[in-house]
Amino acid sequence: MLQSNEVILNRIEALRRDMDALLESVHRSATAQAYDGMTTAFRKQIGRSFLEQNRDAFREAMGPRDEMSSQSLEVMSQLTVLYDEAIALYEENDLNGAMSRLEGLRNNIANTHEAILPAPRAEALRRAVSKVSEQMALMETLRFQVGRPMLHRSCEAVLGKTSPEEIERQLTPLANSIRLKIMAMLYTSSRSFSEMMKELGMQKGHLRFHLNKLIAAGYVNVDGRTHLYSIEERGFLAMEGLGRLFSQISR
Repeated sequence: MLQSNEVILNRIEALRRDMDALLESVHRSATAQAYDGMTTAFRKQIGRSFLEQNRDAFREAMGPRDEMSSQSLEVMSQLTVLYDEAIALYEENDLNGAMSRLEGLRNNIANTHEAILPAPRAEALRRAVSKVSEQMALMETLRFQVGRPMLHRSCEAVLGKTSPEEIERQLTPLANSIRLKIMAMLYTSSRSFSEMMKELGMQKGHLRFHLNKLIAAGYVNVDGRTHLYSIEERGFLAMEGLGRLFSQISR
């Protein structure tokens, strides 16, 4: 059974702490580069183990080839090529390329006629592909949390416990001039949809698109009774923070 990412990461973090203690006791004067080298090797070893297990699982899901027709063998060969290409891309640190290959692999499995790829075998292959996708995503998390400890510590020193990825996720909805105008209007008072349409000179669908982005991010809410839009507390904090930031860096 595939363990949850949280459980695996907790175990990896415990191992990393053990490595910290060992390195400190044996090499108290060790450089950051030496530490990075040890933890990078640690990450790569785990990554190799995951990938080897997944290769075995994928080939096992294919079943015995001596029972397959020539057409089924040809399809299996094509699926294997896509799978191996995904693994190769991931090993080259191209996660997007690897995920794209895996998505193509899923589509090929789904679109193959059952006479060529029986349903039980297709389901086993889909599970194997889903598993490797999950583990690739896990390894990317591990790459940040364990593979580059000095970077991780530097980010913590500057940004606190909030990761750069989380900050990007929170700020992305605000990286748009129209949404900033909406936030600025709502900062002063609640507004109706029609008022904002008129002030911004926007079409209904366009305005609704941007409002939905701000609502989904938790910056804006709409009252179900009055249908007025207003800014949430986190929206106030975000706008105040952005105002202070750009008043300093624009000098």
